[in-house]
Amino acid sequence: MFFRKNQIAKNKRFHYNTMYYDERKERLQELKELYNDEKEGVSGEERRNRLRSKMRNEWGDRGEYRKVQERASNIRVLLLIGILLVLGYFIFNGIDEVDTVVKKLW
Repeated sequence: MFFRKNQIAKNKRFHYNTMYYDERKERLQELKELYNDEKEGVSGEERRNRLRSKMRNEWGDRGEYRKVQERASNIRVLLLIGILLVLGYFIFNGIDEVDTVVKKLW
């Protein structure tokens, strides 16, 4: 932006409303709904469907996290195997081989 000599750029203001998440309160609310449903006579089938949907949501979130962690773990294992192979090569062929390999690399 181009400004005149006496004009100063003003700070931008953002209207961000903070949100507070209370896990305990949410669990209590779910329990209240469950007991209210029992008092009102909600069928067992409907209760099972709710439980199944909750379990699917929880397991689905864990699946993505597990895939990322497994991939990172596999990379670390391959890196360690490579380092051990290189060290084993030098141990079996002697320390003198280290100098020749380093000279060839540089």
